[in-house]
Amino acid sequence: MTETGSAEQVAAAIHSTAVHAAGSRRGPWRLVYRHFDPAEEALREALCTTGNGYLASRGAAPEARADGVHYPGTYVGGIYNRLTSRIADASVEHESLVNLPNWLSLTFRIDGSEWFGVHAAEILGYQQELDLRRGVLTRWLRFVDSAGRHTSLTQRRFVSMAEPPLAAPGTTISAEDYSGRLEVRSALDGDVANTGVARYRDLTGLHLEPPDLAEIDAETIGLSTRTTQSQIGIAMAARTRVRQDGNPIDASRQVVREGGMIGQIIGADIA
Repeated sequence: MTETGSAEQVAAAIHSTAVHAAGSRRGPWRLVYRHFDPAEEALREALCTTGNGYLASRGAAPEARADGVHYPGTYVGGIYNRLTSRIADASVEHESLVNLPNWLSLTFRIDGSEWFGVHAAEILGYQQELDLRRGVLTRWLRFVDSAGRHTSLTQRRFVSMAEPPLAAPGTTISAEDYSGRLEVRSALDGDVANTGVARYRDLTGLHLEPPDLAEIDAETIGLSTRTTQSQIGIAMAARTRVRQDGNPIDASRQVVREGGMIGQIIGADIA
């Protein structure tokens, strides 16, 4: 998370890192989308998956939850679970590759307003790019909220080839024409199910036991659970660090728990 100076600096940075990138560097190794289209989001999330042969995560927006447009999904090879569903007075046994807890969950709000969502803001510019050569997914957008504040957002993620269980997302938030209090909610969300394929939604999709949630240290939260039938253990930890203009800063932190989700609300001034 980075706070930037003037609106002119923000605009210049956006132009050089996002718009120019999609133009002059676009080629066979880059998949670029220049606008948000809810009808195409499911396909785009699938095509923008990042993975390393051990785990793979769909290219869903960090603030998204499964809602008919978005479907965050993370999968690890070999984690299957068998369930029995009741369909038309018959018992149907089925085995699925399990959708794991969502490690990407991150959103923010300004001065106590609503948490950010792409559907709830007026989007002034949008671009998503998958660099297939480097395995980096980048999302850039610029929006104005109901209070007339202009904000630019750049998000990147990759899944490590060197350390297969490791993945890293990064978010840069820039205030163009205001100062205020920024709150970021970074979370691990265990309230997930297998609901991504429409023709299978009548089947039972709850493959995970209720998770155990933990505050590991000042920067780190943890989540552990098991598959309900195959009893495969799953553990995740998420460390969130905050920087301003590249330098670490002190920020307030509050741990929150909601059902199977654990998160930190991190507060800092933005200008």
